[in-house]
Amino acid sequence: MLLLVPERRASLTQKRRLPHLPTGIAVRLFALSWLISTLTLAIFVAAIIPEQKRDLEGALASKARGISSSLQEVTAGAAISEDYSSVVDQCAQVLSGDEAIDYLVVTKNDGVSVIVERNKWRTATLDSSWRPLDREAFSRIEFVPLLGRRVFHFGRPFDYSAIQWGWIHVGLSLEAFDQSVARVYRRTGALTLCCLALSLLISAVYAKRQVRPILSLQSAVRQIAQGDLSARSEIRTGDEIESLAQSFNAMAASLLQRNHILETVRFSAQEFLTATDLQAVIGDVLGRMGAAAQASHGYVLECRREDDGRWSARAVHHWAAHGFPGVTEDQSCRFSASVLAKEAERLNRGEIVCGAANAAPCGQSSNEPLVRSFIWVPVHVGGEWYGVLALGDRRQAREWSEAERDSIHAIAGMMGASIGRQRAQDALIEANETLEVRVAERTRELQEQVNAKQRALAELADAQQRLLDLSRQSGMAEIATGVLHNVGNVLTSLNVSTTIVANKVAELRADNLCAAIEILRDHAHELTEFVSTDPKGSRILPYMAKLGRHIRDERQAILGELNLLRDHVGHIKEIVATQQNYARVSGLIEDVSLATLVEDAFCIIQSGFDRHHIRVERDFEPLPPIPADKHKILQILLNLLRNAKQAIKESGNSDRLIRVSIRQSGSHTVRIEVKDSGIGLSRENLTRIFAHGFTTKRDGHGFGLHSGALAAREMGGALWAESDGPGCGATFVLELPCDPSVSLERSVA
Repeated sequence: MLLLVPERRASLTQKRRLPHLPTGIAVRLFALSWLISTLTLAIFVAAIIPEQKRDLEGALASKARGISSSLQEVTAGAAISEDYSSVVDQCAQVLSGDEAIDYLVVTKNDGVSVIVERNKWRTATLDSSWRPLDREAFSRIEFVPLLGRRVFHFGRPFDYSAIQWGWIHVGLSLEAFDQSVARVYRRTGALTLCCLALSLLISAVYAKRQVRPILSLQSAVRQIAQGDLSARSEIRTGDEIESLAQSFNAMAASLLQRNHILETVRFSAQEFLTATDLQAVIGDVLGRMGAAAQASHGYVLECRREDDGRWSARAVHHWAAHGFPGVTEDQSCRFSASVLAKEAERLNRGEIVCGAANAAPCGQSSNEPLVRSFIWVPVHVGGEWYGVLALGDRRQAREWSEAERDSIHAIAGMMGASIGRQRAQDALIEANETLEVRVAERTRELQEQVNAKQRALAELADAQQRLLDLSRQSGMAEIATGVLHNVGNVLTSLNVSTTIVANKVAELRADNLCAAIEILRDHAHELTEFVSTDPKGSRILPYMAKLGRHIRDERQAILGELNLLRDHVGHIKEIVATQQNYARVSGLIEDVSLATLVEDAFCIIQSGFDRHHIRVERDFEPLPPIPADKHKILQILLNLLRNAKQAIKESGNSDRLIRVSIRQSGSHTVRIEVKDSGIGLSRENLTRIFAHGFTTKRDGHGFGLHSGALAAREMGGALWAESDGPGCGATFVLELPCDPSVSLERSVA
């Protein structure tokens, strides 16, 4: 139960309000997928239309080549003997046989030409363009001034008996060619519009399906931020988002359980301070405490030392959860005796005893252990050990959290104070019956003591309640902000790498390869002759070799980006693992090479540096590995590098440089310094930037540096900033101990 005044609740709700991230992701996914489809379709259209036009031109060239060959065979003798009438007759027959032929021109090397059109013929001396020096066949679509119209012009040298006599020119009408090209444009345009509409629909459906689980998680986070700790995110996607939702649900359950425990402490303080029937209150408190801690059994044991020096315990109160059978007095005595035999001295000193047992003690059946885990908290009355407040769990062997230990210890203290007060009251009653003369004075002294204790306990309970409420509120805010901040940073890098991969795939010339294969398939019956003699076929193999090298290079570039994607996904998994281990305060300590860790951070964020043309300099001293939590260090480095990149981007400096150095700073410490050439920091902001919620960026939220400073402090190190002022760049220093047991004294605001 969250006890917040309306103004404070409104302020926290405003701070925790999540940005419309899922809507932005949906739009970007939709736009990206549709853009990829559109670009792919545009590349296809841009490649297929020129190819079809070339095929049509090739058909015209093939037809003109056949006409010129047949004309050369029938007119060779007449042309050599200058029998122009025979040449004209043969040309007229060819023209009459095919309406697509506009003209035939036979030109000698001296320029004298016979020009035969469909309804007339003439002789003329033509310029050098009709008899090129390079005696190679040619074909092109052009406007012919001699005839005054646009035609397909084909020319080939006219040789006879090794004599270079002249040229034969064939002009074909473009009417059928233009109609075919128009049909190609119309069909391709219609197909393009259909594909665009279909890709638009598919992109919208895909974006909606991808964003649905993120919207569900956002809704659950908002409910938690508004105080509904029972909210859960039900996501069944089978990917990292489902793992993130499960971690979130585990954290929400932990917060809910902690909230129930704190409510039990508050209830206990209130009941103990106002109790008239202490025994009934102890039973109620024991039941609520056991339910809040999710235990199966609870006891209040009164302990005493026997004459032989052994400790014995007697259960004065007992509670069992619903669905669990009660424990017999004999079982309780045997189990208590086994624990007291080992832990009586520790309990007498005021220490909390926790344990786990996978087999029943004292001769119980191993298939039905009495408890699998238990916690015993000593109860002291008037400075003497009275007994034990004990909870047990038959379902599982578990670790009792710090919150549970502190809460049970607080309740045990209040119980001891209430028992002491009850004893004092009983002593007063007894004194009243036997010592009437001293009743007034004794009553006054005891009442003053009782009132003082009540006031102290009330103030203590109130202070503890406020502290726990503030701690819970801060923890909830940091959890919700931390999940979105860390995952959002990595998703930005994922989005960049995905865009690069999409662009690389879009640039692949797969359509050209398919077109080349289709040409080879069309000439499969004469493949050898086509590749060796045909001008178009002779270009196929060099083109395919060049295309293969291009595809191989693009494949290497795409593989590099996919490796970056794999690193980003691994980083998201590390963030999820960190959130899953939230209930455990300490991280895994292992030997870490700082140079390797810095290189890993560079690898994750390198695409951003390349995109903004930022140079990176390394200055690493050879240092041995140090024991540390490498995930916390990596998270701090990523935050520092991203901040440095943002500062350089906003500065507009031409010299874009980030320098990272690693060196020994003392006999027991090492330093990692991240220096940038960005906008710098003012003197008053050197410490303020580490405060929660403070940021100098327009789109910042003030959590990255704050969480980094906390992580450094948890590892026994320190994080601070240095700068000569605005425009002079900034240096962030992460100092870590070589021995994690040694804590540095430097602190940050």
